Amino acid sequence: MTSAIAIVVAIIAFLAGLGAGYFIYSTPAAKAKLTVATNVPFPPFESYNDTLGRFVGFDIDIASLIANATGRQLVVRNFDNFDLLLTTVGNGGVDMAASGITMSGTQGAKRNLTMSFSNPYYNANQAVITLAGDTTTCPNNVCDQSELGNKTIGVQSGTTSEGWVDTNIKPFDPNNATDIHRYGSVTTELQELKNGVYEFMIIDAGPAANIVSGSSSTLKLLGTIITNELYGFAVAKGDPQSLVPSINTVLAQIKASGVYDQLLAKWFK
Repeated sequence: MTSAIAIVVAIIAFLAGLGAGYFIYSTPAAKAKLTVATNVPFPPFESYNDTLGRFVGFDIDIASLIANATGRQLVVRNFDNFDLLLTTVGNGGVDMAASGITMSGTQGAKRNLTMSFSNPYYNANQAVITLAGDTTTCPNNVCDQSELGNKTIGVQSGTTSEGWVDTNIKPFDPNNATDIHRYGSVTTELQELKNGVYEFMIIDAGPAANIVSGSSSTLKLLGTIITNELYGFAVAKGDPQSLVPSINTVLAQIKASGVYDQLLAKWFK
């Protein structure tokens, strides 16, 4: 009888141990998420790869490194409208934005009222795309009001492209103000250019070069608009999650280690 009781007790203890082990070792806690807002297509900074079934790009790679450094799982949330993206970031609707966001100049000053930024991670200019058959030229491939002031222009709303046009084209040629076409998405803006709705598309220089290279000779890069913009990763004003120090640490580390240069070589071919 004593032996039988001892065996039963041992079995119960063994099963209890299995149960405890199951709950302790087989169900690790899920990683917290880092929800990052972006606006595609804006290659090579961000785009969606249909083959891979995920978002890719220079910004996305850096966002992934930031997620890893903070022990979080990267979740990319795409916004079709850039203005809505900026508003959502400012309202704390996402953790961070990685979308080629200019933090300097007049537009940057406005954005700093509702968002906080990391250290700058990229220096950019604007550029002009037109149809391949357009005969306009810009001296030394640098465009300004002289070449653009009497043309119909397409820009994405809420961007520094729009800000540059409103600051430089409207005062220079007020009659052209009605010929500025504003779009919520780059996809629509680009299609309207191809359809001949307007003549010149103004967009950041990196995406401009990428768009033209994949256009099968239907588009050409007319020239650059020198703006010397600085991109930064954005969070809600005041950085409520204290993400900015971690972002800045990652940026410093990848620049010091050479990873930043490797990403440049990967995405800006």
